[in-house]
Amino acid sequence: MSMFKKSKAFTLAELALVMLIIGIISMLTVPTLRKFIFRSQFERGAQKAYLTINEAFDEAVVIYGSPHKWKSNPDGKSPTDMITEQLKLQSNGLTEDGMKIDVNCSDSGCDFTADINGPKKEPNIDGKDIFQFKITFAQVETKDTPEDEKNPVDEETGIALTDKVLPQGVAEKLMQNNWRYTDELWNQ
Repeated sequence: MSMFKKSKAFTLAELALVMLIIGIISMLTVPTLRKFIFRSQFERGAQKAYLTINEAFDEAVVIYGSPHKWKSNPDGKSPTDMITEQLKLQSNGLTEDGMKIDVNCSDSGCDFTADINGPKKEPNIDGKDIFQFKITFAQVETKDTPEDEKNPVDEETGIALTDKVLPQGVAEKLMQNNWRYTDELWNQ
């Protein structure tokens, strides 16, 4: 019978080696994982902003009628007031889910700036957590309307670019890519 029995446990050196390997692997993967999480949050946020603005615009149309008639509404509200009212902003100026959406309308349309995580959270960078959207109101056309005053049309699809929310800049590229960042778009 042998005086020394072989131990079935790990030695301290073996345990330290395993911990070192785990540390190196996590050091290499955590930054990539964090980038993926941020990208996913911003992708979902951009899409949510688009849907929120679209819903507010649709509700304003249901309540106040076609946008080309908004400048002569009986309530005396501006187009900005009409859409802002439908965004249901809280007393702190944010939507229920924490977005800050600024609306600036004229007789021809509205421009929107959406900070999807609110103004106090970083990074506050256009294309990351700040996105631009636009609505161009359809104008009433007659047979005498000059060509340069007719409602704009997308040259590729032939669809009118009026009375609907259109993403601008990075938001437009995200939408074209099914609300997913490409590496090129993310690194801008």
